[in-house]
This record gives sequence, structure tokens and C-alpha cells, in this order.
Amino acid sequence: MELTMRILIGVLCLPLSALGLRSMLAPKRMAEAQSIAPEGVAGLNTIRGVLGGLFLSCVAMLVLGLATGETLWFLAVAILMGVVVVGRLVGVATDGFDKAVAPALVVELVMGGALVAGHLVLGGA
Repeated sequence: MELTMRILIGVLCLPLSALGLRSMLAPKRMAEAQSIAPEGVAGLNTIRGVLGGLFLSCVAMLVLGLATGETLWFLAVAILMGVVVVGRLVGVATDGFDKAVAPALVVELVMGGALVAGHLVLGGA
């Protein structure tokens, strides 16, 4: 079970790494994929810095947790995912539902749950 959980958390690093690198290296493509309309250089810089930085920070925290056995790092990323979910739900409540939001919402919920489970399995309660 512990090996399976370590592999799962390692696998979660892959899409987060891809999203972070895409944000930093191809912000226009990332903006288009995320339905964001950046305004000028400042908008592209925000996509590189904020989106890319947050995704890659998540990867760094997960790697630290795996490398050190300090599973509180997993909870830090789970909290970030949870706050993203709250933001999406606020958006649904205030702006309406768009089916394009559902896949990301499900992924973020599953990822957050998996990370809490990883903390419980690998780090104890």
C-alpha cells in the first residue's frame, strides 16, 4: 500500500510539472488552454509567474514530501487544491456553470483527496 501511494503521488507530479512548464515556457498556449485572456506583457508574466510558479511549487512540495518522508508537504498541496476547488465553486455560484470546468474540478478534488490519503498512509494520522 505504501509503495502504491508513493507511486501515485509521483505520478501526480507529472501533470503538475507539465502545466507548470507550459505556463512558464508557452504562456500564450496555456492561456488559450485555460480560457484566459492575458493583456500584454504583464498578463503573460502573470501566467508564467503565478500559474507556472504555483504548479511547480506543488511539484517541489510533493517531491520534498516523497524524499524526506515529511508528508505534511502533501497536505500543503492538498490545501492548495482545496482552495482552487472553493474558487471554482464560487465561480459556479456567481458566474454560472460551464461544463468545461467540470473535468478540472474533478481532477482537483481527486488530487486533493489522494494527497490527504497519502499523508494518512505514509505519515500516519
